[in-house]
Amino acid sequence: MLWHGGFRSPAQVAFAAVAAIGLLLCGGAWRLGALMLGLTLSAVAMTASGAWHHDTASIAPVMAAIALPVLVAVAIRAGPSSKLVSDLPLVVALLGATAATTGLAGLVLRAPPLAERIAGVWRAQGTLEYPPALGLVCVCALAAMLALHAQGTIDRPSAIALGGLLAGTAVATFDRVAWIETATVLALFAGRVIAVRRTVALVVGVSIGCALVAIAISHPSRAALERHLRHGPVSSRGHVWHAAGDAFIERPVIGYGPGQFRAIYDAPDPTARIGLAHNAVLEQAVEGGVIAAAGSALALLAMLAAGVRSLASREPARLSAAVAASAIALSGLYDITWSFPPLLLLGAISAVACRTASASTRLGV
Repeated sequence: MLWHGGFRSPAQVAFAAVAAIGLLLCGGAWRLGALMLGLTLSAVAMTASGAWHHDTASIAPVMAAIALPVLVAVAIRAGPSSKLVSDLPLVVALLGATAATTGLAGLVLRAPPLAERIAGVWRAQGTLEYPPALGLVCVCALAAMLALHAQGTIDRPSAIALGGLLAGTAVATFDRVAWIETATVLALFAGRVIAVRRTVALVVGVSIGCALVAIAISHPSRAALERHLRHGPVSSRGHVWHAAGDAFIERPVIGYGPGQFRAIYDAPDPTARIGLAHNAVLEQAVEGGVIAAAGSALALLAMLAAGVRSLASREPARLSAAVAASAIALSGLYDITWSFPPLLLLGAISAVACRTASASTRLGV
């Protein structure tokens, strides 16, 4: 998670190495529910596309694609009541705190790649090297921290300090979706978990102070801030989505090869060139073809269904997992966060963690 967010090639190879160890732990158990079926279809299609194109640059993303279903199979075999799943909130909270700390440090020092000046605004990126990805991790970690506090694992002073750090960092990414999700998580836990209501109120106060400090450190010009806030998070994706659709029509079966989206996208503004589609399904369609797209769509829907269904829960750990599964799945519809394998793994294991016994039999998620 922390090394380039698993986004760059060396980190993807390391992620695959972890999966190789996971395969030994898995012991050959492989249950094809909706989630596993989607991830497996995508991995098979991306492998076929990589082999067809004989492109060495595709090796790392193919290995990461294979690693995902392997690691999720370990979680499914362990079951939602296992220690692996019960420790998930603690792991996520610690990862979030680490990423948040590095993000704020990068912002204070204005030191790339922990922070980056984008369109005149300095934004925290942390080890993930992408502001919305850092914001997404902070949102998941905030929910995990509140769950741990409700269970008595984290005391109130620590919860307030950690909550302020995570919420303040989410603001420091200048990602408006992360702002909305942070407020939603705080409201959700205040409304559903009585034990954390007072803490949530105090976290809100500390978070506002941290957010103001983060904005002061970034010190964007008024014009740059206005330009950023008026930038449409969905409407601005129109050109890249259109280009992805056209490319898919040209090569619908085998795609252009894993990691090759950049080869088909010619941005109207040369400074705005990107290598990803800002949509999980379209990106998989371009790089791996129709089967990869169908697999990613199925996995995304399985995660979203499990997460949304469990948002009504009053059980803290389950609610925390529901936040992660829902937020990461929704992010995959409009951003490039689906291309960060550890983020996708976090969402998928969260979907496993928040399933019910009946749902596991019916949906496999």
